Amino acid sequence: MSATRDRLLVAAREALAADGIAGVSARTIATRAAVNQALVFYHYGSVDELLAEAARDVSRRRAAVYRERLGEVRSFTALAETARELHREEVAAGNLAVVVQLLAGARGRPALAEVLRENFDLLATPVETTIRRLLAGSPLEGVIDAGHLARGVAGGFLGLQLLDGVVADVEAGPFDALDALAAVVDLALEAGAVESALLRRKLRAARR
Repeated sequence: MSATRDRLLVAAREALAADGIAGVSARTIATRAAVNQALVFYHYGSVDELLAEAARDVSRRRAAVYRERLGEVRSFTALAETARELHREEVAAGNLAVVVQLLAGARGRPALAEVLRENFDLLATPVETTIRRLLAGSPLEGVIDAGHLARGVAGGFLGLQLLDGVVADVEAGPFDALDALAAVVDLALEAGAVESALLRRKLRAARR
């Protein structure tokens, strides 16, 4: 990637976080990058394409961190703790602010909507992989849908960011609830053979 393209990507992320989707333009991005605004169109074709590539860049970097950190998780309690840590880091780095602003502007802008769908799957995948690994061979395997749970968790994190500044202590309740649920699931995973068989039968019966 050329130095100018890289500067434009950084400037696009900064502009989204600072000015919001409504305040982003070729001029504001170019000003932050200290380049002529014509270079936005030369390198990316349009502002939306630049924003889409900025979203991809953020998500690729986030997904790499998720894969590394989640690869060390050995329990649902640890998964909940890691989720809390990652969320705090994302907020501090401004990554979630960028994604939320892109979500706000995606309606009616196909380039943004498409890349956000791709990026959501990119981020949910390492979470799903971890959940599947933790459930493997347990009484909950085949009962809990790892894919749906992973996407629900990922979507919940975005929802927390949307409510930030609107609801007091927006993070405390959901993460405390996630901690409690994780502890219950870990207890179920530690059940003996007889208890596991009974639990599996009851859970499957409850789904009918």
